[in-house]
Amino acid sequence: MVDTHARRYLLVVRRMFWAGILFFGLGLAAGWSARSHRATSWDCDPTCRPSPDATWDAIADTALVSVVLGTALAVAAFLMIMLRRPRSLPDDDKS
Repeated sequence: MVDTHARRYLLVVRRMFWAGILFFGLGLAAGWSARSHRATSWDCDPTCRPSPDATWDAIADTALVSVVLGTALAVAAFLMIMLRRPRSLPDDDKS
């Protein structure tokens, strides 16, 4: 079993939490930029109209995956800290 009170365990969980926050933030920023009106390309043949762009759709999908991954990492790290096993009591010698 894993010693949930070891320094290395806590360091890994802390890094996992902050990586989740980073992925979540980057996903929100990328999703916002992909869905904003600035990310729309225009086709101007006789008249100008917005046209769908596959690149921005791919960025929006990647942003959604990043937000979900970031949320999952942050929640899992939070639960790993909050649901740690209690410290085991030292065994008493009964001899």
